[in-house]
Amino acid sequence: MNNFMRVAVLSALLGVGSAWAEGLAKADQKMLTDLALANMAEIETAKLALQKTQSDRVKSFAQQMVDDHTKGLEEVRKVAAARSLTLPTELDAKHKAMAAKLEKLSGDKFDRSYMEQAGVQAHKEAHQLVSKAESTAQDSELKSLATRLQPTIHQHLNNAEQLNAAIKGGSATVGSSGTEGSSGAGTMPQTEAGGHDHGSTGGNKPDSSTRSTKPERR
Repeated sequence: MNNFMRVAVLSALLGVGSAWAEGLAKADQKMLTDLALANMAEIETAKLALQKTQSDRVKSFAQQMVDDHTKGLEEVRKVAAARSLTLPTELDAKHKAMAAKLEKLSGDKFDRSYMEQAGVQAHKEAHQLVSKAESTAQDSELKSLATRLQPTIHQHLNNAEQLNAAIKGGSATVGSSGTEGSSGAGTMPQTEAGGHDHGSTGGNKPDSSTRSTKPERR
């Protein structure tokens, strides 16, 4: 009887495992898990940035990371739940190490490391991940998810690269809209930029038409 029960239980477990495997390929399972971890890491490090940074632009970027990656994580979880895939509830060793390193930093050192690692490097990896999912995933929902996530990750990467360059150039404290893309690093103030639209000589000397308008003194 015991042998019979063991065989029955084993058969049932194999049947469930087979059905689950048919629902989501191993490679797709890994991509979904990696997407979840990437979103979780961005949220975790962004919350840290909101506590530590003194830069308005870094705070603005970090808040966008919390907002966008929370939404992204929800989408990943929906696809995983529909495929009966259990996702991790905490960061893996790689992302924990990054967060721990950032935790020990402060001031400019924190801003530089945060933007370089969680900003630029992490979004390059995320961009590669969603591109891979779009092209190689067998599951149609995973492909669709990757397509939806791609534009946001692309925007984040562009914004991170701009802000990272601004921090390295020492101008990250100028304004708080640098994470919106159009106001990139090193943007010239409008009053100064507008001055270059008047005249084409490129210098400060008045031209002949300017001199001729002055009245003569008698």
